[in-house]
Amino acid sequence: MPEVQILVKAEGEKSLIALIRENTLLEYHEQEQSSESLVGSLFLGRVERVLPAVKAAFVKLGLRQNGFLPIREQDGFHHLMGDAPLVTGNDVLVQVKKDPKGDKGAFLTRDVALPGQYVLLMPNNRHVGISKRIEDESDRTQARNLGIRIAGGRFGVIVRHAALFAAESEVRQEAEALYAEWKSLADAAPYRKAPELLKRSESILSRLCKDYCARYDLAVFADADLSETVGEKASFQKLDSEAFDLLWRKARVAEQVKDALRRKVQLPGGGNLIIDQREALHTVDVNSASNVEAGESLPLSQNLAAVPEIARQIRLRNLSGIVLVDFIDMDTEAEREEVLNAMEEAVRDDAVKTVIHGFTKLGILEMTRKRTSDTLLEALATPCNRCNQTGHILPD
Repeated sequence: MPEVQILVKAEGEKSLIALIRENTLLEYHEQEQSSESLVGSLFLGRVERVLPAVKAAFVKLGLRQNGFLPIREQDGFHHLMGDAPLVTGNDVLVQVKKDPKGDKGAFLTRDVALPGQYVLLMPNNRHVGISKRIEDESDRTQARNLGIRIAGGRFGVIVRHAALFAAESEVRQEAEALYAEWKSLADAAPYRKAPELLKRSESILSRLCKDYCARYDLAVFADADLSETVGEKASFQKLDSEAFDLLWRKARVAEQVKDALRRKVQLPGGGNLIIDQREALHTVDVNSASNVEAGESLPLSQNLAAVPEIARQIRLRNLSGIVLVDFIDMDTEAEREEVLNAMEEAVRDDAVKTVIHGFTKLGILEMTRKRTSDTLLEALATPCNRCNQTGHILPD
């Protein structure tokens, strides 16, 4: 049986996409054609207004709200592209880093990054970096040298972990294809009329296949024909409705999604997590509850047992921004360090950039996770008007 499965279920005008590993739901998405994320999309925008006081400009994209573009990018971008000021009325080629949300427009950048399976290509700077997933020093050296050889000073590149398992010719071919695609877009942009969408971001299924097929034996199952390919390294099988429904039920997708929308999560052994989502940050409270096993290291053992589920819930619920975890109080710095290391290991498989910042003076673990789209609760539930939208009405 494949290590990782992606189940794609057709339901009306949308697709339900579940990423499963050992019958555990790691990611869940509902994708509609009209509500796809714009993160990664390229626009030819028009500068509407420059605000030097906030060091940003508002850019017309043809969407309901103008995008927000910082004046200052990474130093590597300005070293290559110069420091020419943004001018009202000028056209600018930008990429969406964060989707519009509420009254906020899309967050934009001019420092474009084009993702591939093996590399992240950055045509507007010359930085060569490596994925944080690459930990072994010899592997890091190998990956960095590979990036230098492939880039050749023509573009910037981040070498992904998957590149270590591919032939250099495959990695080079992908980078060249991405660079050629960028050149075609950039060369044509002066002849297009802003605002215009030049390139839409890749679909959720395509992103998941790229993220996992190089690291795992990946199989995609669907109950209908797919409008896109899953790549050469992932297998695909279309099942009849009866066989697919059996697979969906066996993985307990619906039950695990409902659990991920609840505030309380039960842990093996009797403990639980209380997860609260807020506008500015999210909190996770670890409780021993009915777990009263004897032993001097009980808080440590309970915290360590909770770590994998905390990491899974953050990923499954797609929590982003600031996340604070209130573990059961521990007595020593050595115990806190052990929990810290365990959390760093647990989030390593998350494709979304997650940074563990350490414990505060109050013993709260601080972490940040890059925002890519709405949380699972925001995507599936409806804000409750009776309580001034402080709560949500969950789906049936």
